[in-house]
Amino acid sequence: MAQRCPDMTPAELRVMKALWHLGSASVAQVRAELQQRGNELAYTTVMTLLGRLAAKNAVQVDKEREPFVYSPAFRRESVLRERLREFVRDVFDGQAESLVLRLVEDETLTRAELQKIEKKIAEAEKTADKTADKKDSKKERK
Repeated sequence: MAQRCPDMTPAELRVMKALWHLGSASVAQVRAELQQRGNELAYTTVMTLLGRLAAKNAVQVDKEREPFVYSPAFRRESVLRERLREFVRDVFDGQAESLVLRLVEDETLTRAELQKIEKKIAEAEKTADKTADKKDSKKERK
């Protein structure tokens, strides 16, 4: 069974994003990446956040090296997918279509973003059609 990614604070998620970008890094490297992203944090704050993430098993720590090297224990896509599911459940009462409709109605989306959404919907429809066809053919065989 796959391990569920732990809950993370917004600050911990920012640290994870830096780690996903870097692959693996020391506290100083994570801090530098955060600074490039506009997050000015003290070295000790980044160290504390990485320690919390390690305690939650969200990062792995190589203590054989000095300085310690941290790497993500979960893939970015897995964490974001899970957080999105939680968001849809908590904010939209599990109604994903409400989220999509709000996004489409949002006047800040560019034409290119809307086209990407349309393309993803078309791909999902094709996948759903294939799945339905397989289920129908299994029923016919019975």
